[in-house]
Amino acid sequence: MNGKYNKRASVDNTRESIMTDFNYTANYGTRLNDYADVIDVGIRFAFQPLVTAGGNATLGHEALVRGLYGESAHELIAGVRPENLFYFDQACRMRAIADADRAGMQGALHLNCTEVDAATLSMALEATAQAVAASRLSPAQIVLEFSTLARLGNPRQLAAVRQQANGYGFRVLADNFGVGEAGLKRLAVLRPEFVKLDRELISSVHTSSRRQAMVCGIVATSKALGITPIAAGVERSAEVDWLAAVGIEQFQGYFFGRPQKLAQPEAESTPTGRAMPEDYEAPAFSLCAA
Repeated sequence: MNGKYNKRASVDNTRESIMTDFNYTANYGTRLNDYADVIDVGIRFAFQPLVTAGGNATLGHEALVRGLYGESAHELIAGVRPENLFYFDQACRMRAIADADRAGMQGALHLNCTEVDAATLSMALEATAQAVAASRLSPAQIVLEFSTLARLGNPRQLAAVRQQANGYGFRVLADNFGVGEAGLKRLAVLRPEFVKLDRELISSVHTSSRRQAMVCGIVATSKALGITPIAAGVERSAEVDWLAAVGIEQFQGYFFGRPQKLAQPEAESTPTGRAMPEDYEAPAFSLCAA
């Protein structure tokens, strides 16, 4: 068998184990632990920096889930049963915290909360707090990113999200803003510490009057509400210049840095228990805020 076939088979085995190897119970702790076990052997994280306009200060990193051989989050999630997505989502946050701890992260750690809704918010916050307590990270470093505000419930429930998160010492971010269902009304109700403008809104913003008008509106509303705007998906210096001119001071995107994986231990095993293939290279990476 060639190396490519072995890698593909290994990934497929990981998915198979996620879907069929466990006899899940209704117990939250058991199901969460089951997924944590799978993630420990089959998933890694890439960390992408968030920086100031000049790129001379790194403010934090976002944890992005990846397979052992670079599989995207979409590919991995495709192998998870719908009823277990929340447990997979939470186990990813727990593993990201552990990885950031080992790397000695000093800045903010941004964690995606894709599958968290009004019914699971309390469980997510408690499990995340326990993972932080078991690490050397501070709760103040944790930024929880919510991409679909409608999942967080009615206006009364949405308004309580930041208060609940702040009660654990965490901060809140509204992700992928400017596209889809997320609107200024929900943003005003949630009033997170941060709002991240979606890459579709940022791409070539310096050449589009329509996108410029939308960005200016979001920036003005955010600042009036005391929310810090962050531009995501930045890939050109012209985009940075225009965005900085309208008041955006924090950025994320390939222009400043691509996601990087942590170095793997030499004795690391694949999900099938075999040694890592000789042609697999994990770049050395140390997280630290500038």
